[in-house]
Amino acid sequence: MASGNIDMIWNGYTITEERKEKVLFSEPYLSNSQIIVTMADSDIETKADLAGKVVATQQGSAAFDAIIADETGIAAEFDGGTPILYPTFNDVFNDLESGRSDAIVVDEVLGRYTMKLKGEEKFAVLTDNFGDEEYGVGLRKEDVALKEAIDATMNDMREDGTYDEIYAKWFAE
Repeated sequence: MASGNIDMIWNGYTITEERKEKVLFSEPYLSNSQIIVTMADSDIETKADLAGKVVATQQGSAAFDAIIADETGIAAEFDGGTPILYPTFNDVFNDLESGRSDAIVVDEVLGRYTMKLKGEEKFAVLTDNFGDEEYGVGLRKEDVALKEAIDATMNDMREDGTYDEIYAKWFAE
């Protein structure tokens, strides 16, 4: 965005205090969690059960940030003392399916969609997670009029039911 090549980021862009320093965000359009996924036959049932286990996530992701910021300090107890990092979300899921990791931490929205494609019955999602977050559209700080237009359109969509229809189609469990 800073180079002018794109006008906005609208793809699972987590609103964080650090990002707010450089980016103007729309009002949140989707709530998300950083979920813990295992294979269905795993004995891992809680976040505490991750101690001594191999845990993977995507490099530079909100999931990685959430793991490191987790107040329980569980990341230090992972096998290797930190999560294994992969460049892509697909690599993270492939690592779990191949047995190279015991659990993965991923965005709930993308994680549940991926599990649906791969066969939900193969996976388990723990009740514990690494926190909640919200997605927003990221814009250049000076693009206030565009932000206001996006916010107004999203509000109209919520009021007329369009938002709920889209949500039910793409994000409902």
